Amino acid sequence: MRPDICLSIGNFPFERVLDELSRVFLAEIRIDLLDLIPNQLEIIFSAHPNLIATCRPGKYNGEQRSSILIRSLLSGAAYVDVEAETPQSWRRPIIAEAHRLNRKVIVSWHCFDATPDEGYLHRLIGEMFDTGADIAKIACMPDSARDCARIMGLYARYTNLVALSMGEMGRISRMAAPMLGAPFTFTSISGQETAPGQLDYCTMEQFLNIYLPLTE
Repeated sequence: MRPDICLSIGNFPFERVLDELSRVFLAEIRIDLLDLIPNQLEIIFSAHPNLIATCRPGKYNGEQRSSILIRSLLSGAAYVDVEAETPQSWRRPIIAEAHRLNRKVIVSWHCFDATPDEGYLHRLIGEMFDTGADIAKIACMPDSARDCARIMGLYARYTNLVALSMGEMGRISRMAAPMLGAPFTFTSISGQETAPGQLDYCTMEQFLNIYLPLTE
């Protein structure tokens, strides 16, 4: 099992989630894409030591999302993901609880329309770390190969960063991320992508086993 590949899990029944977790070192649980009753949420996060709790806006309101993420942390989530665009008043209690429990905070930002210029990205990443991120995650939609290069160039300046380009053009950034210094890259189960351009877990594992073999 590779610690630098994160399997993003959504749109599966509860039993399938547990089965997939038995096969990987690290997984993201997309709570907003799952239909879980409260005790199932707790079972999942207590069943595996390396899980990211993510609950994107849409299915639940802000108060519900906050409660879900804090419950996930209390149940054993190793990481919690909060969006950079949310109000600090909403993020702050979740970040504080994560750090109280010695868990890590991912502050994430997604742009599905374009890839901003370097100055904007640098200011954004700085703010993410200033407001409590242990890991900053940036994911942008590219219009050109130059956009992908701009995203990958962020690794020259930052550690504890996951920077990805989305869509078909951005696949190379997902493959290159661990080789450029990202703590991990996101993958999916074939046919069950949770973000545009995700590679399936097996393809990513085969690629990294060749070009970034694990050392003992």
